[in-house]
Amino acid sequence: MLPSARIGLQGVRLVHLSAVNNRGPVVYPGWYPRDHRPNPYPENDEERRASAIKYGLRPEDYKPIDKDNVTSFAGDYPDLGLVTFDNKDIYENFSDGLNNRNWGEPVIFNFTKHRADRNSYNGLDIEDFTLKRGLLHFAIVLVPMFLLYKYMSSYDPNSFNWKNPSMPKQYHWDYYPTFPYGDARSLPIKNYTFEPAE
Repeated sequence: MLPSARIGLQGVRLVHLSAVNNRGPVVYPGWYPRDHRPNPYPENDEERRASAIKYGLRPEDYKPIDKDNVTSFAGDYPDLGLVTFDNKDIYENFSDGLNNRNWGEPVIFNFTKHRADRNSYNGLDIEDFTLKRGLLHFAIVLVPMFLLYKYMSSYDPNSFNWKNPSMPKQYHWDYYPTFPYGDARSLPIKNYTFEPAE
């Protein structure tokens, strides 16, 4: 068999669709991993107890998220209330020190959107950012940088610079009184004479 024919047959085999056609209906299970996916909403006490044990809660503390909550409802996932970093023991040795939680501890549903340090009981300490403070922090950094730039990039040869430029060429006229835009030739320096000394 010619090599080109063999390559052609292999190419046909690569794009064959029998495996796709025989796999059955495609089901998208959502973004939950299979083992972590919530079960259906518990309808009786046995299902509630099983769901509480699944999430590591006591049955009397377990309360599923309300079915009418269209933004947060997730089957039998528990409604843990508002959990912040402030109401956790700061001296506990958490297995996840960044998020102050232990291995297997359930997290609030809002953890899909943000961390617990963004939660607040009163809503006052969620964000302490104001436009005035933002502009102040902006100015604290940039204004000194701009002033240093202006001070250290002066054209005056006697000023302090990052790198002192070469001194101006010494002509036989006065350079400094006409600096920077005047004509130095208008002020000649007479520091020599051809007249005989008396």
